[in-house]
Amino acid sequence: MVEIVRAVPEEEWRRFCNACSDSTIYHTPEWAAFLKKTFSYTPYYLFATDDCGTLIGMLPLAQIRSRVSGTRLCSVPFAHDCACLGDKNACTALIDEAVRIRNQHHIKKIEIRHAIGHDGFSEVNSFCEHVVALSAQPQEVFRQFNKNVRGGIKRSEKAGITVTTSTDTEDLRTFYELNRVTKKNLGVPCHPWKFFSNMFSVLDGHVSLSLSRHNGEIVAGGLFEYYKDQVLYGYAAADPGAMQVNPNHALVWKTIQDACGAGYRTFNFGRSSYDNKGLIQFKHGWGAEERNLYYSTYPGTSRQSLPSRESFTYLYGRKVIRHIPMTVYSKMSDMIYPHLG
Repeated sequence: MVEIVRAVPEEEWRRFCNACSDSTIYHTPEWAAFLKKTFSYTPYYLFATDDCGTLIGMLPLAQIRSRVSGTRLCSVPFAHDCACLGDKNACTALIDEAVRIRNQHHIKKIEIRHAIGHDGFSEVNSFCEHVVALSAQPQEVFRQFNKNVRGGIKRSEKAGITVTTSTDTEDLRTFYELNRVTKKNLGVPCHPWKFFSNMFSVLDGHVSLSLSRHNGEIVAGGLFEYYKDQVLYGYAAADPGAMQVNPNHALVWKTIQDACGAGYRTFNFGRSSYDNKGLIQFKHGWGAEERNLYYSTYPGTSRQSLPSRESFTYLYGRKVIRHIPMTVYSKMSDMIYPHLG
């Protein structure tokens, strides 16, 4: 018999995640603590136990209350892939409990960021991810890159780009400022400062900040997430005036080299929308395998939570963001960002 409980000891939770092949950093107690500290989401973490009280499954959920993207139960905010863990019986019980909670609290919908094949849910495929297989020999990985990527790496080396990792708060602040500029130029909200500062304080050991410097100045940064055998390229930002020296190419290549040396098996470029052709082409250039991401929604719907990149709402919003003052943009982003989880 499967029993659903709302809390288990953290060490037991952590051991279960470490032993489960489908678990990600987003299933961990550390990510739950990060979400709790950063945003005011209501947590609904569900755990399945057997007759002996042994943990055999879990479904992490958080309630996002939003007029922007719709009030929903999500597994989990700011994850690009987060499955229900366990065997078929455990997952069925967990998902049934999620539906019960949704009905009891009159929540609009449930979004599980993985395919689940459960009655009443539909699967939406609006995104993909790109994964590079790593090797103990970095040059074997390098040979998978296309000529544009190899050329970008060589240009960054010729320009004297250096890449280092940092845990310094001032360096993190510089990355945050670069991220604000990058996101504003793209016409989308930026992450709040507390998003990055809390990530570093709560996810210590699972995150790393890498920085590209040109003539001593930080010109690009990348925040990488590490869990089990995978490195995830979580967040990136660069000085638009330094793109000709390819600081992002240097950043990614150095991180891949270090990951190979440390025994990691995959490098994940993260989520891409199918209509972002330029970003997908960039990721393909690194020899990455494209994998579909299926999100399961209840009640069944063919629509994603956020508007399409080609919709009038999205395009008009981008135009507005690009033209507002930075101070207004930052305050607006701080208000909007929790809705985007």
